[in-house]
Amino acid sequence: MEYKELRQIDVSKYTEKKNGLTYLSWAWAVDQLLLADPKAHWFYPEYQRWGNGTVMVFCTVVANDIARTAQLPVMDYRNKAIPEPDAFAINTAMQRCLAKAIALHGLGLYIYNGEDVPPDLGADVTVDVVAKQAPKVAAPPKKETFFDDSDPWEIKVDTSNGEWPTSLQQAVNMLIGLAQKAEDVNNIYKINQKIFEELKEKDQKIYDAIFALFKTTKNELKGK
Repeated sequence: MEYKELRQIDVSKYTEKKNGLTYLSWAWAVDQLLLADPKAHWFYPEYQRWGNGTVMVFCTVVANDIARTAQLPVMDYRNKAIPEPDAFAINTAMQRCLAKAIALHGLGLYIYNGEDVPPDLGADVTVDVVAKQAPKVAAPPKKETFFDDSDPWEIKVDTSNGEWPTSLQQAVNMLIGLAQKAEDVNNIYKINQKIFEELKEKDQKIYDAIFALFKTTKNELKGK
């Protein structure tokens, strides 16, 4: 599924409004992106810190062999840039920036243009796309959140969902990008040790991939 089809999907059920801005659920957007292009992937270029201590994050999403990059300031609940943001605020901005970068490939792009419905809603292709996608994207019983407000290194994953190892891997990939020193990597492991032990029993392959990432990141940070 390419840009033309993605831009016609109605995302309204998966958005929320905060202080005049509309946010698309990044988890749902990732799900739709991977359904459209299983080879799609993304990464976060190094964020920029300005002289006043505010931070701009970036996310590059590669889909259909096309790379597009979005940027987003780390903002507070008033949509104002935060001077010297903490790890949790940066992580939140990274999640939102991921959804924005996916929108550059068409999915939900219309909400950034201030529109309530996607362009050409009602066209045959739009009805067909929504009808096929809907059973796969039923909203979960409760909103998915990977990170805990009280501790920026703690990961929360619903282990009653059979796909939780993949969700955990996604959360680790995002969180590890915030580590500034080797001690941060150690803290991610220690705080989430229990769920990592469950993962080892559930999916050895994902467990090994996560710990290879831990090892690589820790060694890189030690070398700085």
